[in-house]
Amino acid sequence: MTGKFLVIFILILARITQIPAFASKGKDYSEELERLDEILSRKEIYVQYLKDRINILKSVLDEQDDLSQIYGINMRIAGEFRSYSLDSTMAYLGKCRSIALQLEDSVKLIETDIATAEEYTLGGYHLEAQAILHRLESEQIPQSLRYQYLKARHNLAGELMAYANDNRIFKEQAILRTVYRNALLAMAGPGTFDWYMLKMEEAVQYGRLQEAKECAGKLVDVSEEGSHEYAIACYHYQDMLGENAPLEEKMLWLIRSAYTDVMCATKDYASLNFLASDLFSCGDIDRAFSYTADHCMPDAIFFGGKLRPWQIAMFFPEIGKAYQDKNTRWQRSMNAMVTAMAALITVMVVLLVFIYMRQRVLDKTRKALQTSYLAIEHRNQDLIEANRKLSDLNAKILESDKIKQEYITLFLSILSENINTIRQYKNHVLKYIRRGNAADIVAEIEALPPIDEDITEFYKMFDTTFLNLYPDFVDKFNSLLAEGEAITTKGDDTLTPELRVFALIKLGIADSSKIASLLHYSANTIYNYRAKIKNKAKGDRAGFEEAVKTI
Repeated sequence: MTGKFLVIFILILARITQIPAFASKGKDYSEELERLDEILSRKEIYVQYLKDRINILKSVLDEQDDLSQIYGINMRIAGEFRSYSLDSTMAYLGKCRSIALQLEDSVKLIETDIATAEEYTLGGYHLEAQAILHRLESEQIPQSLRYQYLKARHNLAGELMAYANDNRIFKEQAILRTVYRNALLAMAGPGTFDWYMLKMEEAVQYGRLQEAKECAGKLVDVSEEGSHEYAIACYHYQDMLGENAPLEEKMLWLIRSAYTDVMCATKDYASLNFLASDLFSCGDIDRAFSYTADHCMPDAIFFGGKLRPWQIAMFFPEIGKAYQDKNTRWQRSMNAMVTAMAALITVMVVLLVFIYMRQRVLDKTRKALQTSYLAIEHRNQDLIEANRKLSDLNAKILESDKIKQEYITLFLSILSENINTIRQYKNHVLKYIRRGNAADIVAEIEALPPIDEDITEFYKMFDTTFLNLYPDFVDKFNSLLAEGEAITTKGDDTLTPELRVFALIKLGIADSSKIASLLHYSANTIYNYRAKIKNKAKGDRAGFEEAVKTI
């Protein structure tokens, strides 16, 4: 019964929420759209990258006193600002023009005027651009600037064509654009970005649409991904796909162009505007409104161009109205949803009361079972812990028995050997004394080996016996020391003086005086050994000797 109500509720939600068409787009499209949203959220980071580059150029500029160098750096700064801020670009181009006048350098002056005309064209100030280029007609354009001059002429003619209301003006500018294009094609290197742009324009003009599409594809190929040229290439490629191309494919290239514009800190762009329009057509009104209101319009105003805000303003009211209508529909949907949910809640309350009554009976049974289970579990844990402690105790007893056996055997062996030695020496001494050869006895005693050899033999016997009992003592002992402080022995069955001290501590002999007596060291030496090793401890010094006892 509950399942049927859930199905009905889901169907109601699906009906009233009206899932938009863009939700069913392909994987690549949705992933690229999410990437665009992510990049837009980091837009200020990319702007900061641009500002950092400009600040570096400004810092270099502050160190220059040569006017030619200052001119070149100002031109580079103007180039950085070109698609970011019209006013800033014009300000630095103005500085360049002033320097060119100071230097009385006609080439630099013409270069600045061409760049200024190009920026005016980009910003939609066509009359200003036309005036500058008209003035340059009387100038002798240097060969090094000829291409840039023709390009500025060509771009202005294209813009005047696009915004011409008079058919006669349109045709005049079309003829001029063709003339400039042909001249540029003769100068541009085949296979370059500009060359493919010009060939694409030529193909479109003469109706060779497949060729135009191929040129647009080549534009993408020759552009470095993430560059401003790549953004332009992606925009033109989607435009050359034609009206019959799937909208999803065209939008995919618009998205790539749009997020590349953002990554290049471009404020004067078209891709995001057209993408917002396409998203609006697909029903993604929220995104379309966000792109237009939060990005396109503020960026266009910030750039300072004349035409872009006007273009966006023509489309913005339609999105705004649709956004408002959607909110109204959403409010109605919410009201319907609340009504449906109220009905569903009423049914669910009845079901919950019934389920609650049944659940109480089950809870009592479960609680009784759980109590029994916990009691059994506690008993099991107690038994496991007791077994573990018993196992540890048995292991310690076995180890203790082994140690006792080893050392009792060693002790008895040493005692027996000492008794035999003393007995033999006693008989030997008595024999000399009875003969009256006491002087020979004295000479023989003085010729005996020094006591150090006996001590060395004792150390060897102790080391061998201890390492037989604890073969991994040295490795485990070194693991308690800090890195680089490990103690190295001379052989596998030999201990160092420090290790012998702590071997006795391991055996339960912790008193320094007893250790000194057993090892024939002074008590001060034993203290120094213990302090020296503790200073090398990896962990707590106070608990180091206790840790040694557990090895």
